[in-house]
Amino acid sequence: MLLDNPRVSTGVRTALAAVIVSAAVLASVYGFFFYRDNFSTHYPIKVLSAEAFRSAEIPYWNFADAGGQPLAGNPNTLTFYPDNILYLILPAHVAFNLHFFLHLALAFFAMRALTKSDFAASVYVLSGIVVSATAFYNLIVAVAVIPLAFLAAERRRPALLGLSFGLLALAGEPVMIVGATIAVGILAIDRMRIRDFALAIVISLVIAAPQLVAYSEIASEVERSVAMSSRTVLNASLHPVRVVEVFAGPIIGVLNDAGGPFRARLFSTIFLGLIAVPALFRRSRYVAIAAVMLFFALGRYNPIIAAIVDHVSAVRIVRFPEKFALPMIVALVVLVAMYFRETPWKRAWLLITILPLVLTAWRALPIDRFEPYRVTKGAPRRVYVASVINATEMPARTEYRLRAQADEPLFGATGGLRYVINPSPEGMHALRSRMVLERFQRGRQRYAAIAANLPAAFFPSRSVAGRDIYEEASLTEAFANNETVITSRSVAVGPARVLRYSEHGQRITIDVDAPRPALLFVNQTYFTAWDVRAAGRPLDTVALDVDRLGIIVPAGTTRIDLRFGRRHAAGAIAWIVSSLLLLACLVQSRDRRAGEVKRAGDQDRPLV
Repeated sequence: MLLDNPRVSTGVRTALAAVIVSAAVLASVYGFFFYRDNFSTHYPIKVLSAEAFRSAEIPYWNFADAGGQPLAGNPNTLTFYPDNILYLILPAHVAFNLHFFLHLALAFFAMRALTKSDFAASVYVLSGIVVSATAFYNLIVAVAVIPLAFLAAERRRPALLGLSFGLLALAGEPVMIVGATIAVGILAIDRMRIRDFALAIVISLVIAAPQLVAYSEIASEVERSVAMSSRTVLNASLHPVRVVEVFAGPIIGVLNDAGGPFRARLFSTIFLGLIAVPALFRRSRYVAIAAVMLFFALGRYNPIIAAIVDHVSAVRIVRFPEKFALPMIVALVVLVAMYFRETPWKRAWLLITILPLVLTAWRALPIDRFEPYRVTKGAPRRVYVASVINATEMPARTEYRLRAQADEPLFGATGGLRYVINPSPEGMHALRSRMVLERFQRGRQRYAAIAANLPAAFFPSRSVAGRDIYEEASLTEAFANNETVITSRSVAVGPARVLRYSEHGQRITIDVDAPRPALLFVNQTYFTAWDVRAAGRPLDTVALDVDRLGIIVPAGTTRIDLRFGRRHAAGAIAWIVSSLLLLACLVQSRDRRAGEVKRAGDQDRPLV
């Protein structure tokens, strides 16, 4: 490669680096990684989170999603990820885009450090799976961090290993953690000491601590906490035919093709190159890693995996086995680096490999102009929006521009919309809200009317208690008037009035006047993690109309303060400690690298 050639001047290398950095900066300012989860989840959540960060608040609650959903507790929001600092100083879409470019750069240098090859690093960042991962704000972290974890295992560096898994945990990708753990185990099982593994585990847990604290508050109440169906778990399994795509290129189509079955896949392409074929025929632990990752990635097409998922409910808390293809590709790239180092036909392989990757990456890169997605911020407004766009009849960029104009969930939240029926794609909505969604999908429109049309807060004149959640749902559908609410337990109501309701950042303040204790209906999703206080004293809460928040207010004129989460102090302390440890690991890793002495054979030593 150009950068490997000692005859290339420093000036040429600097110029090339400057061109790449300039292109990334321009793409960050004028472009947008628009596709799939970025559009419907990650970008709008980062816009909402940025508003909280700029107000010196941790964004614990998402007011815009399904009448309100946990935000910091949702691992896929990356609330405690270190590059959130970008949202304090840059426009949200620029910070969002830079997250991808920074991790692509980190992926290049991590793979370069692992393989000591610019060729392998370039093949990796141009590979189909890495390009496809830029449709996922959380998966791009794994793209950069898994090679770091492999490097840590090779160099026997527990601090770097703990840092790598801590970042994976902050990115909220359990499948990537499982895949990386298995791969690192294969690499280092007889090479690293037990105490080094133990130290790495402690470091990773401390770095992940703020996310663990936030998740612990909702863990028992979100749908993700219970076993999913086998079909859900094994969705997005890697089809055996697609294994050929690793070597031969896209088989079904890529991003800019109109519609097509590729839309149902997790990764639009997993192309690596023909060079992976001869690279496989060597004795190395990376061959074993690639084989094991393929075994899991096949998912429902692997009868062993399908049988385990069917009969062991404990494993049905993660999904999308196709994600195991990412560590598989990382292992294959390391094998490619070993082969390329030895082959006498370097120039031929350079052309055969890089040119097809560049052409595929150009077609598959999920980036568009930002202008069609620019939204003017308006006053908060509750809505229900159903998609009417046929995704199979148009190229992806055309489709998503239309989706933006249609204010689809959750993208419209960037303009102030609040969706009343919109379950979390990660399963981070309340279990009670799952009941609401299912009943709504069967034609029970009452639930949308409750969330969209009822006041933000009011005192009902009557309450009826249900014996269980099923009776609560039936009773909610039976009472058409807004004066009657259905409660999860017997609660007394009384005449009272709301004097003032206001939202300021992450807090809600309600001024009420009640002659005697009364039941207050607050149009937010019910969780036990709500911290509700009056004059500093906690108030009792209850579920209303299946999944709405009820508060028992005391008699008198009272100001009620609500915020989501009861462990803010613990979360903030954990975040400070996590950040300090993360910085310490970075400094230690840099000092360790600077102090390392290259030993004979280090560059070419394959693991066997």
